[in-house]
Amino acid sequence: MKKYNNNILKAAGFLLCFGGTVATSSVMAAESPACDTCAGGIFEDWDVRLSGYARTYFGVNLEDHAETPENDQFDLNMARGTVLLDWGLDTGWAFFKMINRFDREIGTDYMDSLERITRGTGTGTALRGQYLDQYNTDHLQEFFREYYVDFGLFDNKLTVRAGKQQLVWGESDFFQAMDLVHGFDYRWRLFFEDNQDWRKPLFLVNFNLDLYEELGGTLNFFVRPGLDRDDDVGSNYNIEGGRWIPHPYRGVDFTAFTQYNADHDSGSQDDPTFGVRWNSTFGSIGYSVAYLRTFNPAPIMNAANTATTALFGVDGTQAPYGEVPLNGVLGDWIYPHINVFGVTANGYSATIDSTLSAEVAFIPNKPFNFGQLRSDLPGWGGVIEKDVLVTMFRIDKEFKLTKWLGTNRPSLSSVQLFDTWILDHKDSDEIVEFASFGAQKREHTAYLTVFSLLNFKRDTINPVFVVGTDLSNGGGFGIAGVEFVFGDDWRVKLEADLWWSDGDEKKTNGCAGSIGGAAQDGLQCAGVGGTLAAGTSDPLGYRENDASLFDWFADDNQIVLKVTRQF
Repeated sequence: MKKYNNNILKAAGFLLCFGGTVATSSVMAAESPACDTCAGGIFEDWDVRLSGYARTYFGVNLEDHAETPENDQFDLNMARGTVLLDWGLDTGWAFFKMINRFDREIGTDYMDSLERITRGTGTGTALRGQYLDQYNTDHLQEFFREYYVDFGLFDNKLTVRAGKQQLVWGESDFFQAMDLVHGFDYRWRLFFEDNQDWRKPLFLVNFNLDLYEELGGTLNFFVRPGLDRDDDVGSNYNIEGGRWIPHPYRGVDFTAFTQYNADHDSGSQDDPTFGVRWNSTFGSIGYSVAYLRTFNPAPIMNAANTATTALFGVDGTQAPYGEVPLNGVLGDWIYPHINVFGVTANGYSATIDSTLSAEVAFIPNKPFNFGQLRSDLPGWGGVIEKDVLVTMFRIDKEFKLTKWLGTNRPSLSSVQLFDTWILDHKDSDEIVEFASFGAQKREHTAYLTVFSLLNFKRDTINPVFVVGTDLSNGGGFGIAGVEFVFGDDWRVKLEADLWWSDGDEKKTNGCAGSIGGAAQDGLQCAGVGGTLAAGTSDPLGYRENDASLFDWFADDNQIVLKVTRQF
């Protein structure tokens, strides 16, 4: 039966990737009418709505990747299909919503190469179908992406949304300060899509109390009772060895010798989380004040204190963070609970004809991995807690470029500065951004992003440009794309995703001997089980302490084509 189901999913994936967008043209274009002829007139005023899209993605590498023996330049790295159905039922007294999404990928030659690396290094038993599960819809809760009901109480003074949903707090885009209610799934496309596409919905009971007449604002509060799956909390990064794991780990499946533990005593997903936010205005300034009890967005490594770690140059003296890891090889990935106190503000400035936004979040005792910077597993020294202040400042402005560029309306541009400040920072703490990468986290980590959208030919040709840079460590990314609009239904977008670094990439290296054996160029070799033949690539790379966020993806320039049929 399992084999039969897999064959059905493969066939469905083929149709989605190569024919799904065309198939919807005739069968899904019609609007759903109101149910005004239902039996007995009981449902006479009910209104049923259906919309959605079918979409295909194709990604092409622009550079060769050192981990694979083949030349990957111009190879297809993604062939993906998505169908999304957005259902709505308005009964008058309540509104019911359901969003279904089905994602399916076709294995490409590049993905085949990564699978062979995974099997060849002894770090897993990835097979066709299993390896792509991280990108595919393979669970009913993933297909039923959102489902909730909206209703009002006390003459709609209090509105309630109950069910699986997305709740967005905050003002920032690429980097989150207050938008921490949910985790994000960065595995299949990193951060190049809209936040709503990779935000992970949760089961919430969300209340909104209108107090404008009494106090001039609204009180928003929610409770997450803990009914979600383990996989639904926290953010997912591609540590399984796929196309968006940082270099040089393509094909190295870290889940073969680590595991996720969503029931850790410092952050069990069964424990309720909650938040409260006050929204109001002060003169012409809109503001909010919020408190949030949630999960640390990035997974933290709770390292195992075993002799295994000595094979990777880790001294094995690290203490567990709370309970002892379930995985006795290297440890558990956990999502500890954190407390977030936040303030946001936004308003229009006539002086510079711009909208200004700001966001400040204070996170006491935020956990970080630290230590072992000179091992093959930097950050595996344990967990340290630090108070953190996260700030975001943003300027949105429209430029009238019609005379110079021929646009058909003012063009929107946005500049955003995002900073993470570790209070009481000490170099001796050896805090890292993410376990396994040795760049020591600075007191301030600041990112600057610039966004511009142009519109031509009555919004049928829409170029977009995004540039982001790490002001603290160097490196950055750029996105140059153009979307073509054909009528009300078709959208075609061509996009270049580009990266640059300051030259501090964590590189693979040729090794001889076994784990912890011979040194090369003055640096120690490593391994992930077994003996490495002379001249072969070491999947753990050089021991280093310089590679920061944008260094990890320095070789990932690519072109992406996205075709969408809306209905």
